[in-house]
Amino acid sequence: AVVSTQSTGTGNCLEGLADLRGLSKLSRLKYLSLMRNPVAAKPHYRSYVIYTCPSVRVLDYKRVREQERVTARKLFAGKKKAEAEAKTFTPGEPVKQTPADKEAIKAAIAKASSLDEIRRLEMMLNSGAIPGF
Repeated sequence: AVVSTQSTGTGNCLEGLADLRGLSKLSRLKYLSLMRNPVAAKPHYRSYVIYTCPSVRVLDYKRVREQERVTARKLFAGKKKAEAEAKTFTPGEPVKQTPADKEAIKAAIAKASSLDEIRRLEMMLNSGAIPGF
């Protein structure tokens, strides 16, 4: 059986870190690109991928450095990984929004300068993502 050591998930509308959990099963994955996905703009995205899929050597066409691996382990070892993944929702259940979430949503709507931006925000909110997180 041939096992691919590279994958391109560019532009697949991956929203949250929890969407990347499955990467942990790809133990031979060496090259991965997830560019042009909303998740790539999330804080600690790169560290999360490096921690979740330690076999990756090149992420988004940039070589993974040993210092990044150390940082990823510090960030996501144990409870912190579960907390990062927990920023998702279960389809069909109401999304719980904190006052900070509501303010982030209001600010994102106020800053939107085109109909395309409004549509993007609507898609994010419908998927359970909070703008700015």
